[in-house]
Amino acid sequence: MTRTRHFIMRHGETVFNHALRLQSNTIHTPLTRLGCDQATHMGEALRAPGALGPDPHVHVSDTGRALQTLALIAEGIGIDWFAAQQTPDLREIDMGSWCLRGYVEVEAEVGPIRLPDHLLRPAPDGEDYPAIAARLHRWLAGPGAAPGDHLVVMHGISSRVLRGIMAGYPVHPDLGVPIAPSLVQGSIALVEGGQERVLFGSTAGTEHA
Repeated sequence: MTRTRHFIMRHGETVFNHALRLQSNTIHTPLTRLGCDQATHMGEALRAPGALGPDPHVHVSDTGRALQTLALIAEGIGIDWFAAQQTPDLREIDMGSWCLRGYVEVEAEVGPIRLPDHLLRPAPDGEDYPAIAARLHRWLAGPGAAPGDHLVVMHGISSRVLRGIMAGYPVHPDLGVPIAPSLVQGSIALVEGGQERVLFGSTAGTEHA
């Protein structure tokens, strides 16, 4: 019987991450040189003998930063970037009218939006955490359910919700959904059989989205 494994990857650093600005899901925010290096290193980690099975399913958020990250990973492990399933279900939390603005600028108007443990307070006209969980459950019941290895390139907060759901992490007392620990950009978490381990990168992520 074919086992099912999910390699959940957080995209590399972007120019918006570096400048501490809230990103959008509809405007391309390119990777920095560091972000490109992070994506390249993820590909190298997956190229290690026995790390990845043949013909993996490849899924990617349809945002520019995730697609650019996947391009560098795909180059490193020799998979077809064009065959990846692009989906909005893997997008980052939608921060509404706060998108594209600096954290400090928004917080000067509305108070703190950066929550403990590298989470974000939902915007009044944006997306809340149960809405993120709903679209990720939909993805898990569809494309994410096929047997075999799945490469999944997505974002900081949405990947924590996905990992939280898949690995049975506790429900956050204020946000209402399971949320896994923060991982740095350019990290890979492997989830198999309801268990998670960090395959590449480390905990203590420092940037949002």
